[in-house]
This record gives sequence, C-alpha cells and structure tokens, in this order.
Amino acid sequence: MRKKLMKTVSLLLVTTMLTGCNVNISPPAAGDVDTAVNAKEYSITERILPLYYGEIDNKEDLTVYFVNDTGVPYISIDILPHLLDKALDGMHHFELSKDEDGAAVTVTRKGTPFTAEFDPNEDTITFLDYDAFLKYEDDALVSFGGMSVFGSLFRQVDTLTNDRYGKTICFDLKPYEIDLVKTDDGCYVPLQTFSDLILSYYNQYSLYNGESVIITWGFDNDTADLYYSAKPERTEAFAAYDYHELCFALDNLYGLKEIHDIDSFDEYFYEIGLRKRLMGTDQTAADAALYEFITCYLDDLHSSWRSESAGTDINSLVGLTEDIRGPWKTKYDNWIGEFYEARDKAFPDGVAPYEEVGNTAFITFDSFTGPIQDMDYMSEPKEEELQDTVRLMQYSYDRIMRKDSPVENVVLDLSLNTGGSINAACYVLGLFLGIGDINVKNTMTGASTTSAYLIDVNRDGRFDETETLANGDLNLYCLISPVSFSCGNLVPNEFKTDPHVTLIGKTSGGGSCSFMPLSTAGGTVFRISGYRRMSTFKNGSFYDIDRGADPDIYIDKIGQYYDRVSLTDLINGL
Repeated sequence: MRKKLMKTVSLLLVTTMLTGCNVNISPPAAGDVDTAVNAKEYSITERILPLYYGEIDNKEDLTVYFVNDTGVPYISIDILPHLLDKALDGMHHFELSKDEDGAAVTVTRKGTPFTAEFDPNEDTITFLDYDAFLKYEDDALVSFGGMSVFGSLFRQVDTLTNDRYGKTICFDLKPYEIDLVKTDDGCYVPLQTFSDLILSYYNQYSLYNGESVIITWGFDNDTADLYYSAKPERTEAFAAYDYHELCFALDNLYGLKEIHDIDSFDEYFYEIGLRKRLMGTDQTAADAALYEFITCYLDDLHSSWRSESAGTDINSLVGLTEDIRGPWKTKYDNWIGEFYEARDKAFPDGVAPYEEVGNTAFITFDSFTGPIQDMDYMSEPKEEELQDTVRLMQYSYDRIMRKDSPVENVVLDLSLNTGGSINAACYVLGLFLGIGDINVKNTMTGASTTSAYLIDVNRDGRFDETETLANGDLNLYCLISPVSFSCGNLVPNEFKTDPHVTLIGKTSGGGSCSFMPLSTAGGTVFRISGYRRMSTFKNGSFYDIDRGADPDIYIDKIGQYYDRVSLTDLINGL
C-alpha cells in the first residue's frame, strides 16, 4: 500500500512576499467593469435556502449571504469543513481554526500538516499542498480514478511508485475583483469560488438559481427540473463577478493553457471578441459567447458545452449557436464517420470483441469501460460481459493462452477507441506489458505521480507479471488512428516507450488532460481539459502526450484497417 502522507513528505516553511502568493496571473483590464463592492465596507443580507446534494432526496438547509446587493451568493467559511467532508466521502476529515484576531481562517485536513488558509485581508486562498489536502484516502497523490478500491484487480508495486509533492500555491483573488469578506459576524467566500477551487477537484460543481443551491456531478431529471424552475436575475454587478470568476477558474484550472498560448483568459476573450458579451447582463448572450468560446476557440475534445443557465432562453440560444462549429472537432467527427463506415462495410453484422483470423487474435473495443464494484471479476468471464474492458481482457487472455492455441500474434484494435476509464486502461497495459504504469502531472501545482500496478489476469489470487501477454513468444501489436483519443491515446503512447508492442496505423488523436466539469456563477455547465495531465515517463521526466503517438508501421488506406486477412499476412511477413 502507499505509505502514509506524514511519512512520505518533507515540508518547508514558505515565506512569501506582501501578497502572500506565488501564482502569476494577469488581471482583468482596468476600467472595464464598475464593481459595486467596496473592499472595506459591507452590507450583508442572508437567506436560508435548500441545498440539494446530488439528488432531490439529499437535502439540507444552507444559509446564503449576499454582499452589497450584488446578488452574488456567499457561504460562511465556517461551513467549509462540512461541505468538504460531503464532497470527499461524507466522513469527518477536515477541521477549522481561526487566527487570534479572527482575520485568517484555516481549514486543516485532520492528522496531516495540509491546510487551506483563507485570508480576507489579502483576498487570498493558500494551500500548503493542494493535492494532498483534497485527495481521496489511500489514493495516489495526483490521481484520475482511485484504483485502490479494486484490490482484487490491481496490486501497486511500491518500489516503482512515487509521488512528487507540489509547490505551495496561493490564489490571489484581488486582480479578479473577487472578495473574501470579513465582518464582525464572520468570514464569507463566494459560493462559485468554492465550487471552482474545491468541488471541481471531485468533478462536482455548484448551481444557484435564486431559489436553491444544487451541488452535483451531473443532472438527473429531478434536479434538472428543480434547477430550471426558477429564473435568476443577472445584474451588472453579478455579471461582472460571473465574468471575473470565469477568468479566475480558467486561468488556474485549464490544463492546456500553455499549449494554447494563453497567458490570461481575460486578454484572450478580448482578442477573440467575446469579452463584452461574456460580461454583459444578457444571460442568453453570455451563454452563446461561452458556447462559441468552448466549441470554436478551445476546440479540444475534452472541453465541451454541457447545459445552459437557468436564466437563458433556450430557443434564442439555439438560434445563436446552431451554426457554430469547432474546426478540429469537425475534422475529428468526419474521421469517426469514415472509420465507422469502413468497419461497418467489413463487418456488416458488427465487429466481434474477440476474433481469431488464422494465427492472429484481434481484440476490439471502442471505449475503456469499468471496472465496476458489483462485478465478480474473479469468476470465469462470459461472452455477454465483454462490453466490460476488464472482462474482455480476461476472456481474451484465456482464449490466447488456452492449450494448443494457434495464436502467435495479438492485435489490440483501438482504431475507433475514444477513451474512457483510466483504470481499465491500466489493466490493458498490465496485460500487454506485465506492469501497468500511470503517470500523471498536475499542471497547476507541479505535483506528479508515477503509479505501477500488477494485475491478476488469470484470477488465481496471485499478482505475477509473468501472467501476461508480454511474457512469451507472442507478437504484440496495437492498431491506432486519428480517432484514438484520451485513454485510446494513452495506451499506445505507453506502448511506444516499450519494446514489446508495435504500433500500426496512423498517428493517434491525442488528448492528455482529464476532463473537468465546471459551472459559472450564472449557472452554465461546461467541461474543460483539466490540470491532471496524462503523461509518459522517460529518463525520469514527464512528457505530454497531447500530440499523439506515431505508428511504427503506417497504413495508407482506412479500409485496410479492417481487412484482417491482409493485416494478418502483413504481420506474418514482418
């Protein structure tokens, strides 16, 4: 198991400059927005609203505070340990303490040195170590999905696993005109700032519609009906906060900022002509501008529009956005269509998950699915379970390694694989390479994790790297295309650094960062490529995989991908 935090991290006291921050940011342009909030004088009103956590039946009361009639909802810092506990797993992990003068408030993860300090005098939020403060128990420091809960499938190789803790990070809210508020009665943080910095770590987000607060990881019918039952007002002051908070979230959380050559999202919005609409009081126009930004300008496949604000006129929004297309996404969709057409022509009755053609086994799946907790992965896999990637790998291993098996070559067909579960991807890597490596870097904090896992593919209760396809005389191949994206891109990139597997096809489609759900203060929901970046690990360094993996053997025509007799002849002739 991973060593305890207190035993694996050495901490240094950090002395900061006057702002107390070490984050470089570019402030919004001066003079664009008149703010209604004076940093020293506050008039606060409060309302008790229902808070729905994930579903309608999970309801409690939440006191929401409004500062200087801006309409921006705040929550008391006193309630943060409770909300953090709910976001993590419902257990009691966090506690709160205050300075003697009551100015700064510190939330500590119990039993650790890891803290988040909220300083309303400086309008800063400082994390001693962001990942260690928020991470799931017994999980990797920088993690995608928590393989520790699947103990029957994975065993971590401690000697090959390590964490690099991130730098102390301070979020300076002043350039964004975002206030932490301190009065004689308490300290308050904007609900959306809490959502962007804390809830986003757990793939959750908050929504406020003027009548209730919802914290969720995705709508169901009931929560959607509830959310859209009210129409919140968008005042000039609220719109200003909504815009600045959006810039703050993207400046810090967007994982491809450097690759996109973006120093400041406020400057970027000005350069692409969307700033005025995003900060205006027309919620529908603001949503249309955000849709255009995500679809046409970000145009990376992990970033996408999800749902409109409760204050948006959906019919008008459709009219404003129906002709907006992303150039890269359009190309990608066209490629998917071409590859599906070629495969459907070759396999009119559908492609089999496992197929043998002569001495070659083909394993095909279009997304990495599972593992799931209620599946009995120690039993013999059944054909009706092969939509689960782990079960397909177990089934394929049993067939390939059976007595008197004719299989000499194994082809993993990821030509139409668009990604999915990183846990399933790690299992595939373990099957083909003996050890599955997952290398993740936090682009915001600099923290990184290299995790190595053994799998028990033959289900005998032993984790032995000899029980894999890499151990033997099999010839291993992976079929890739420009459609191979996200985990469908991670796996061939890991194969590229290993001598056991040969890549066939065309360069894979990229996709290095995990998707991160976010909301705006106005209640619009979207996804971005977040700060957790999948990487390959070579010579002790992490390398981005967003450009894709180049094949060792190129295929010229798309139709050749699915002529498996010819592919088998090609492989046998190598």
